[in-house]
Amino acid sequence: MKLVTAAATLAALLCSCSAPKVALQATYGELKPDGDLGYATTSGGVSGSTSTSDLAIDDSEAMPGARADLKWGAPHLTLSTQASSWDGRGTLSADFGGISASTAVDTSLDLALHRAVLTFDVLPTENFELGLGLGVTVADVEASVNDVGGNVTESADEVLPIPVLALRGGARFGGLHVEALVSGMTINYDGDDATYLEADLQAGLDLFGAAGALSGGVVAGYRYIALDVEYDDATESADLDLSFSGPYLGLSLSF
Repeated sequence: MKLVTAAATLAALLCSCSAPKVALQATYGELKPDGDLGYATTSGGVSGSTSTSDLAIDDSEAMPGARADLKWGAPHLTLSTQASSWDGRGTLSADFGGISASTAVDTSLDLALHRAVLTFDVLPTENFELGLGLGVTVADVEASVNDVGGNVTESADEVLPIPVLALRGGARFGGLHVEALVSGMTINYDGDDATYLEADLQAGLDLFGAAGALSGGVVAGYRYIALDVEYDDATESADLDLSFSGPYLGLSLSF
């Protein structure tokens, strides 16, 4: 986190003599979850996991989001946020805390992602961009399971700030622009493990204005996110191995 802050501060200081190019986006799409969830209310590891399909939380759900890009020549900063939620009634394949396997349960899964990525161009041309950098993604994930007809609710809730390395590639052909932004990292902290990978592929078309001036248009993209978290403390342990993927559409404004 300190390294990301220092890099962002350095870029701002070096480029403070000129105003950045700014691009704002409001997006709306769908994310489909896949994977397994396991949870125990004691230390020592999870005995088993249940798939998102068995929990009936594997349908695509709405994904509203927002993104801002600021570019000062070589440095390019991307900030984004999004939130999604899934609900379903299924059956546990393994114990989930104090709820036994084979129990019918109502499950809710909430995911919020907040991203800051700073890349530096190694191919500084007007119409093409190739950048390397670093950043941080804060993943806020909560899985809540309630036995049907009972009064037992168990929740695995974790907020993870994950440092990431990033690779960005982009190109512009008149009013058409495309970009791929890939970031990820595996970390171990105090015995807990987390792996995060994200790929965001996007194409945009300017409908009015011109590049480098006030312009607006539409964007379309596809996002893939993989999150694998294992944590174990004195009171609980969890194993969340999840992926999320889906398309999105949006409106853009640049100046």
